[in-house]
Amino acid sequence: MAIRIDEPSGTPAHRWVWALALSPPLLVLNWYFARPDQVGLLGRLDAWSVVSGPPLDARLAFLLSFALLGVIPALATPSIFGRSPRALGLGLGDLRQGLVLLAIGLPVAVLAGYLSADPTGALGATYPLGTDVTTAPGSFLPYAALYGVYYLGFEYHFRGFLLLGLAGRLGPVAANLLQAGLVTLVHVGKPGIELAAAFPASLIFGWVTLRTGSIWYALLIHAAVGWSLDWFLLMA
Repeated sequence: MAIRIDEPSGTPAHRWVWALALSPPLLVLNWYFARPDQVGLLGRLDAWSVVSGPPLDARLAFLLSFALLGVIPALATPSIFGRSPRALGLGLGDLRQGLVLLAIGLPVAVLAGYLSADPTGALGATYPLGTDVTTAPGSFLPYAALYGVYYLGFEYHFRGFLLLGLAGRLGPVAANLLQAGLVTLVHVGKPGIELAAAFPASLIFGWVTLRTGSIWYALLIHAAVGWSLDWFLLMA
């Protein structure tokens, strides 16, 4: 059974629309400036021009994304939704249901990372995001930890702030479609296979979040895909 999401009493009926006003600017700032890579535009004279900010060290990019996507919405959550960030997914929610979903989802995530780890393909040309990361524990583990911080900001923004925050107003189906559509848009510029997977995967992660009332289970499954993809690419 899905977690029931009720609107808190006393919250102004119109306040939730500010979530829709806050999210797009943060996503644009993140897309342009919190990148470990650069996006270029090939013009009509066959000349490349850079359209994003300078590339950052991956670890700095992860932290900046965490601030933009996670910290700022978390600070705004009480004013917009009349709830704490814990109530919008930072709690454990339905732990029993979450553990069942993790038991199913984590092996699938690792398998997806393994099957996608072709060093000669588009994903292999893109990942890992840290150019100096290796399989040595002193290199990979700190990198993976900061990558997890990035996923925390990402999941809170889309599955906590937007999905759980708006589900009581828009309904769970509409809120899930909304967050999945926005996730897909921020994947523009990624390899085609990743862009194609963004929408259906986000619907699944949204469903997991709605079932459990927590972002942690979708976060671990999502992060497991990224961690395992990087690991298997480095091992190739």
